[in-house]
Amino acid sequence: MGRKTVLIGFWLLGYLLGFLAWTLRDPLISAIAHLGVNQDIASAILAGIAGGFLMVVSVLVWSALD
Repeated sequence: MGRKTVLIGFWLLGYLLGFLAWTLRDPLISAIAHLGVNQDIASAILAGIAGGFLMVVSVLVWSALD
């Protein structure tokens, strides 16, 4: 698998995850904020979860294709 294919795959996965997080952000932030967390902190938690999930999936897929 070439470097360009891997980079395009990472970009596409990141775009899809970001799009889903953007469309689901209000209900998810509200759910996290109900735990007693500030809304800005809830947004940061959501972004961290999305980024962490992206990296884990990317590494798993990349290692499976080697």
